[in-house]
Amino acid sequence: MDKKLFTEYPEQDERQYYDRLVEQAKKRMDNLFQNQERALRDTHAKSHAAVKGTLEIFDIDEDAIKRELNQRASLSSSQLNGISLKQGLLAQPKQYPVWIRFANGRTKVEHDYVSDTRSMTVKVIGVEGERLTQSHESKTQDIITQNAEIFFIKTIRDYYGFFSAVVKSEKAALTWLLLHPKQFLALNKITKPIPKSLLTERYWSGSAYALGINPNFDASQTGLVPVEYPAVVKYVFTPVSPEPPHNRVPFQERPKNDRDRAKALAENGAQPDNYYRDELIQALAQPDAHYCWDFGIQFQTHPKMSIDDATIVWQEKESPFFTVGRLTVKHQVINFEKQYDFCENLRFSPWNGLTVHCPVGALNRLRSVVYPVVASYRHQKRGLVYQEPTGNENF
Repeated sequence: MDKKLFTEYPEQDERQYYDRLVEQAKKRMDNLFQNQERALRDTHAKSHAAVKGTLEIFDIDEDAIKRELNQRASLSSSQLNGISLKQGLLAQPKQYPVWIRFANGRTKVEHDYVSDTRSMTVKVIGVEGERLTQSHESKTQDIITQNAEIFFIKTIRDYYGFFSAVVKSEKAALTWLLLHPKQFLALNKITKPIPKSLLTERYWSGSAYALGINPNFDASQTGLVPVEYPAVVKYVFTPVSPEPPHNRVPFQERPKNDRDRAKALAENGAQPDNYYRDELIQALAQPDAHYCWDFGIQFQTHPKMSIDDATIVWQEKESPFFTVGRLTVKHQVINFEKQYDFCENLRFSPWNGLTVHCPVGALNRLRSVVYPVVASYRHQKRGLVYQEPTGNENF
């Protein structure tokens, strides 16, 4: 079947896996935390810190972006005219307060020298507009990113197989990966980089999002029939210098001798390796601390840039990122126990936000099923009545 641009496609019998995944997610949380006082997330379990920042949305030159987009994608005039950048979060130049959670990607808390993905999840506060029905907050937009362009699981069926193996045992999970070598290779690739600082790392959404919805949009049909959008994009946060001309900050790796020293200390029981939390605390405590990321969007310009298969990289030479804003983090003291507790209790989901930024693709459809289960389990475990962040929290 020839696939169309800006369209997500269901997998065969996709929805039969939804209830199964809910049950597996509950079982996984019980296995990990049933006898514990508190429950962590089942992935990205190790929080480093919650950090305050600002997301500035620029006055976007929509005509210039659409001209370049038209050169890179085979769009009809009606398709091109149907694309509107200035909507939702991008509607107008504005500064939004944000909370940022930095974390490791693994399913359990590990030492920071262990190979892993690192995530930066941004909760944008004060966002007005029609909301997705799955939203758990009323005026926020969650942007979930990690320092990898892709996810390592190809399909919903594969995710169910892998997740079921994870629930069973670590040995079963490894066996599943060995039987799926391409996905094992993708996992090894995305966990290989070990950054020197999370404040100068690049973060991608990996999964895709709508930019606008069609008048006949029916969210209940996703996962059942193909659903087309006016445009589909991915997000990126690219570290740049805080001073003009805001040159890109190159990747820096945590020195191997430092990792080796930390590993030796941890294995001897001398001290755990919480390098990234320590580095965040120390870096942001500096009076002149100032870190920036350009916020960019990347359009799907060809159907081979798969929306549903998140293991496929959208090549920048085929579709560059357009900068539409800038994320800024400045000097702050974050080493408070209550602030760390706040970080642990925050709830994020790609489905928390505006309808015009609807998450699309298989990975995001999975998240709509699994994320609420994990969040409810965590908060119920502590008897927590969740409160929407305001950006005015002090600790």
